Amino acid sequence: MAFLVRLMERTSVRKRAPDLAELRTLIAPISGVHLLDVGGGAGAATEQFATGSAEVVVLEPDRRKVAQGRRLRPTVRFQEGRAEDIPFPDATFERVTAVVAFHHMEDQESALAEMRRVLRDSGRLVLFELPPSPAPGPIYRWIAGYRHAGHMAFHGPEELKEKLLSAGFKEVSDRQGVTGYFVLGTK
Repeated sequence: MAFLVRLMERTSVRKRAPDLAELRTLIAPISGVHLLDVGGGAGAATEQFATGSAEVVVLEPDRRKVAQGRRLRPTVRFQEGRAEDIPFPDATFERVTAVVAFHHMEDQESALAEMRRVLRDSGRLVLFELPPSPAPGPIYRWIAGYRHAGHMAFHGPEELKEKLLSAGFKEVSDRQGVTGYFVLGTK
């Protein structure tokens, strides 16, 4: 299992390298920034865009990925948990992100409320998602459904921006990436 997770993460990071570079620009990890990556797996992508932050935390529901991340990336803090119930106090982070993870969240409204709750005032949320049209096909959805408890809900940028506005985010915008798109919001 560990080998398969590493291989999948390595492939994903390589495929999304230009988008991860753009994500780094959007997050602007500087020495004082505390960053939370929701659904960050074992942290392979996280270490590509978060280096330089004061603290980097990956919240991941899969305990095997959390254990693997702790072994492979000792400078990143890994916490088992779900986006719908983030186990951190209010106003803990300046940046929150989810990279190709939002579509797996079962209660997306609760997840956005939790992400907003843990952001400090003027903190930034950056989501990177796959558009619905090139979303994975039926075989991938079947495999991913088995591995990720069955839930996958893809949205286009406009719909996702509306979700952020409904959750109370301000300055909501989107940007096209190479393999997907970004949606940004400020608390």
